[in-house]
Amino acid sequence: MTGHSPPGGGDARARRRRLDDDQLLAAVRAVLGEAEPPPPESAELAKDSFALRMSDAELATLVEDGLALTRGPTLTVFQSSEVSIEIELTPGRHARSWRVVGQLTPATPASIRVRRTAGAPAAVTADKLGRFRIAEVPSGPLSLSIEVAGKRPVVTDWIAVGAHDPSC
Repeated sequence: MTGHSPPGGGDARARRRRLDDDQLLAAVRAVLGEAEPPPPESAELAKDSFALRMSDAELATLVEDGLALTRGPTLTVFQSSEVSIEIELTPGRHARSWRVVGQLTPATPASIRVRRTAGAPAAVTADKLGRFRIAEVPSGPLSLSIEVAGKRPVVTDWIAVGAHDPSC
């Protein structure tokens, strides 16, 4: 040890310890007042994400992310305690759109809702083999909500569809 003050200024730390509550609150207000306000869209995104939550649903976490690839079909896999959701994304017919082909394991019929932060919601049905297809999904955040009769709903983590495609 060299006897120097620790990084962060030991003297400043000692001064803060001597502040009473009012002085400390004034110091905090001063620091927070210097910060820039968040961008206007931040509040809207926060409100939208709260509206998209499903408090009674189990989260299916991302276990394999093929979205890091930039060419050809990509396979993404989500896993919950009840079901595995595999989705393959391929470019859609329109610019910045994607086709989603999926499979639930174990295979079971299900109602699947496409959750988006913007745009009209979409819904599809998985057949008795657990297969489903969503024709056109625009680039951007995507999550799926899966409902199987008699079971707790499952929602997937959010993924950024098209984020790694230079044409999007």
